[in-house]
This record gives sequence, C-alpha cells and structure tokens, in this order.
Amino acid sequence: MFAKDFIPEKPFPDFKWKWACLQCTEGINDPVVLLGVLFRMRKLEGKGLKYSSEEFARELVELSEDVKGSVDIDLARRTGTRNIIRNSGQYWRAVGLIPPGDRRGKITLTEFGRRVADHDISQTEFSAITVQTFKLPNIHIQPHEECLRWESHSLIIFPLRIILSTVLELSRRGQGYITTEELTKIIIPLSGCHAQIDDYVNFILWHRTGEISIANWPNCCEGANDFRIAREYLLFLSNYGYLERVDAPTRESEQYYLNTVIEAEIADILATPITDSSLQIVLDQIRSTEVASEVERKRVQNFRISRPNQARFRHDVLTACQRCVITNVTMPEVLEAAHIKPYKYKGEDTVANGFAMRTDIHILFDAGHLRISETGTVELSTRARMDYGATIPPRIVIPEFTNRDFLRWRWENYNGV
Repeated sequence: MFAKDFIPEKPFPDFKWKWACLQCTEGINDPVVLLGVLFRMRKLEGKGLKYSSEEFARELVELSEDVKGSVDIDLARRTGTRNIIRNSGQYWRAVGLIPPGDRRGKITLTEFGRRVADHDISQTEFSAITVQTFKLPNIHIQPHEECLRWESHSLIIFPLRIILSTVLELSRRGQGYITTEELTKIIIPLSGCHAQIDDYVNFILWHRTGEISIANWPNCCEGANDFRIAREYLLFLSNYGYLERVDAPTRESEQYYLNTVIEAEIADILATPITDSSLQIVLDQIRSTEVASEVERKRVQNFRISRPNQARFRHDVLTACQRCVITNVTMPEVLEAAHIKPYKYKGEDTVANGFAMRTDIHILFDAGHLRISETGTVELSTRARMDYGATIPPRIVIPEFTNRDFLRWRWENYNGV
C-alpha cells in the first residue's frame, strides 16, 4: 500500500480514462437508448442498409419520440450523413455491440450485439459482462499506438471493477459512495500507478477528513471533455443499477452510492476471477453462479416496493383484470400488477399501462425474459424457455383496456431491469 504522503505520477503525458467518444453524449448510456438503438439496428441488419439510410433515420426518429421526457437526448437530429453512429458509434463499439473499424457505414452487429438484441442475453447479463470485461486500453476504440503506450507500462485496468470494488469497500467502512471529483482526481491518477483497492479507499477517506492535500496530484482530465468522459463510468453503473446517483449543485460533487439491495451480488461479480475475456466463458460463469438471476429478482422486488402509488395501481389493475394475463391464475395472493411502460420512463399508474401477472411471471416480464407484443405474441428468452417453454402460450388475448402503444414501446425499446 502507498504511504499517506505518496503523490502519483502519470505513466505517460496523455494518460486518462476513455469511455467512448471524445464528444460524449450523456443520454446514450441510458439502456433504453443504448440498447433501443441496438434493437433497431438488428431490425435492419442484413438488408444492405447504411446508418445514413432513410430507414435507420425513421427508426431513430421513432425512438427519439419514445424517450422524449424521460431521457435528455434528441436522436431525431442525429440522422442522415451525420448520423449517431458516425459521430458516436464508439458507445456501441466500446462495449462490443458493433464491430470496430470502418464497415463503410453499413449496419453491422457483432455476435454479442445480436445476442443482446435478440434478448438471448438479458440486460442484467449484458451489464455484468461489461463490468467483468471492460478494460483499458480498449482495443475496440483506442488507436493501436495508444494501446501500445499502455502496454509499455504494463498497464491493463478494469475501470468498472475498480469503481465498484472501491465503493463496496467504502460501504464496509460506513461511507459507501464516491463523488465524480474523487473519481477524476484520486482514483484515475492512482490507477496509473498500479494502485490496489485499499489505496483508492485510503486516499479517498484521507481526503474527506482533510488529512491529505491532492493539490499537487496530476490532472488526468486536462481536455475540455475529459471530465465528462470519465463521468460516463459512473453513469453506466448508475443506469444499470449498481450505483444510485444523488444529485448535487455541481457534477463534481454529485454522489454515487452503492446499491445495497444487490450488494452481495455485486461482491459475487467482483469475486469472479477474470480468466478469459471470451464472451461465452464469461456468460457461462455468470449463469453458473446465478448472480444475474438474483440481481434481477431483487431489483424487480425493490422496484415494486419503492414505486409510489403501487398499492392503488395494484388494486385498479386487479379489479379490471382478475387473472394472470399469461397463466389465467386467479388467486389474488399470487397476483401482482406489472407496469408495461416502466415508471422510470414516464409509465403511468393506470389500468391501460398494467397487466395482472403471477409473481414469477412478473419477474420474468420485468427482467426482460418474457416479452409481449402489441398483437399478443409472447416470446421467451433462451433461459426462460428452458423452464417455461412448455407452459407459456405463444400468443395471448390482450385486454381491451390495454394501451397497445405502451406494448409497442416496451417491445421496441426495453430489455428489462
């Protein structure tokens, strides 16, 4: 461990944490945008279309309307020759959803991207895989010579794991949060010196109590957008439920708290050794421990408890439809009210936005393992099909009072918690 008077040095002059674009766009990392765009790419892939095509532009305009009021991003203006992938495609490349390099603007996904878009890999599994495998230098988006500079200093770091491990240890010491300033001014400089988790934690706590000054520490966010780019790591972890953001007067002072509801599962993800970066091996590791299933179950249950007006919503939905929309079970003891368009994305607490569902069916629905189209088609993920394939009907009758546009919204844009 480093002594209290240690002052880190940059391993090379332009050392910094890059997420994706040099001109970052905060809203892209929201799952409904990042994965919503991916789903729409998948619809068009294989048709010989380009990202500059009118067909892709129409998909982005529709998605822009779908997220209006819930995510601060205007996708409708990012079409044509200056489309979102041309200018911000690194967001999808950085996490392995579309291939690196010049594909002459043709809509193309990686095998990983296709499996996520086809709902074979759930949103929770996607985020867990990203936490496990996202590393710097990132060969998907960083130039070869830049990667060589990292390698020449024997630097390979996993930034999302570093952040979560640090916040987890801070939580165990009774201060389970970090600020954006602590990330940019303490964690990132230390990461260039092969620091350990205890080092990150110690210096953060010493800084909070005024025992040290970091005035002479190196600035790893010298560029105009470097601070915003580093903040993307915290936004990703917040958007996918690992951290909970508490707003503050400035972005530097906003706090990101550990989501204690899934603390044990976060610890399990971090405890999994990185033996191979192969997608299938990492996915098999995650599924063998059932950590993703526990994250999904706990987050779904927590959402139900924390939603305002949930009791009234359940009463109204179960009064309107007294049986599970999938299984026809009528016992009120096992029936719950499920939002079709999620509350987080301005889904309303009305009968038109609700289904009565058996408890386990509700978990599958909210976790993205069970999908219902506006015409009543029912689709199961690969994992859900193994246990429920023989008992879930391929098609259901949608109640008359259900808003079909909410079903379309979910089908087009959402992949669960």
